[in-house]
Amino acid sequence: MLFVVSVMLFLSAGIVHAAKVEAVVPQLILDGKTLKPDVAPIIMSNSVLIPVRIATESLGFKVDYDNKKRQVTVSNGVKQLIMTIDNKTALLDNEPKQMLVAPQLISNTTLIPLRFLGDSLGVSVVWDNKIKSVFLYSPDNSTPPVTEPPETETPTKPDDGEVDTPVTTPVINGNIYEVRYETNSVVLKYDGVIAPSIFKLDNPKRIVVDLPNTQYAPSGFLPAVDFSKEAEGKLLVTEHPALQSVRYSLFGEASKAPRFVLDLNQNMDYELINDTTIGELRIFLVQPVSVPIPSKSLYTVVLDAGHGGSDPGAISITKRTEKEFNLSVILKVQALLSGEEKIKLVMTRTTDTFPTLADRYNLANSVKADLFVSVHANSYTPATNGTETYYTREDSKAFATLMHSYLAPATGLKDNGVRRHSVNLAVTTKTTMPAILLEIGYLSSQIDEPQLFTEDLQNRVAVAIATGIKKQLKLI
Repeated sequence: MLFVVSVMLFLSAGIVHAAKVEAVVPQLILDGKTLKPDVAPIIMSNSVLIPVRIATESLGFKVDYDNKKRQVTVSNGVKQLIMTIDNKTALLDNEPKQMLVAPQLISNTTLIPLRFLGDSLGVSVVWDNKIKSVFLYSPDNSTPPVTEPPETETPTKPDDGEVDTPVTTPVINGNIYEVRYETNSVVLKYDGVIAPSIFKLDNPKRIVVDLPNTQYAPSGFLPAVDFSKEAEGKLLVTEHPALQSVRYSLFGEASKAPRFVLDLNQNMDYELINDTTIGELRIFLVQPVSVPIPSKSLYTVVLDAGHGGSDPGAISITKRTEKEFNLSVILKVQALLSGEEKIKLVMTRTTDTFPTLADRYNLANSVKADLFVSVHANSYTPATNGTETYYTREDSKAFATLMHSYLAPATGLKDNGVRRHSVNLAVTTKTTMPAILLEIGYLSSQIDEPQLFTEDLQNRVAVAIATGIKKQLKLI
């Protein structure tokens, strides 16, 4: 979970030459309620740190502090997070996780990085630049104004990567003046108010930054490009080992808002720093943190064929059912992995039955599975097509990315990338191991559907899934 950290300064009242610069303290608002900690949040190394006790106890977690070890433990019976003062390595359910900034002890209060709280405990974080406030939303509360729908296995409104989203009435709140590369970061200069939207895509690897409700400055943008004659501009980068170029263009039929695409030759993560005092947004490129799976003599993998029985799932344009496709692919994966001595397979269904969502994730948790893979086919508009890999929890992201690197080329369909689903999926949320949901293609698409029910495509997909599982478990 990524959020924008803003560095905020303002001039106090008084004579200009005697004005004093003070740091603005962000407000903390949890599910609409303003929190009032004894020790205020701080900004350190471009990260916001907040008091761990008031935030986590308000979310229903128990907080314990060990003075001798200088450790704070946050738990709720399902998750356990252990952090040590001045140590950037934490333990989430006994797995090491890296923080960008170590926890701090100030006036007997432990402060931890806000982003790490969200990533570890499933807390949604929204930065409101206009009112200088951090909004936190517990896992049972979706980000407003969306009302959380019932649990569903299949995403209903996919985001097709770099597909334009029409904006009927564009409102311009800011101007973008410049893009440049500078010491491991891409810098955007602007005025006014911006609300960046950022996401990653694979094959090829890209980081996409959209700036809705803004425009390229009418007085001039650097490096200059005439969008009436050119589809995009390009800034070549030679000083970074992964970043090759930054492309800038317009997105949205009506909005024509700025879009920046960072072209990469390897996987990279990012941090956003938005300094509103000087109108500067920095996208820092950082190496992804990889935590290897401990070596074991036997791994348990749960294979889930979505829907089934009384639940047909999506219906294809030729009236075939999603449940039929899902089961066919999963049984092929089972056949490929059944001979692996170090893998124990657990199937949520092997026939046309209907286990509930709770049956599926409870089964995976009860057998203490190492991995969970759910297979689906999607349905949306006739124009939507392609392959997607979904995850929900941060501990599933690496598995999702690895699996998609095999799955997308195997399908031969449009690559829609790896997605962190904005409305939590039950089987990827309530499992306790790395869990992913694969949308192989669209049954509503005249491009995808004819291929999805062929033996050739299903065999290629099954091999890709089996390979992704073995790669994740370090068996090949």
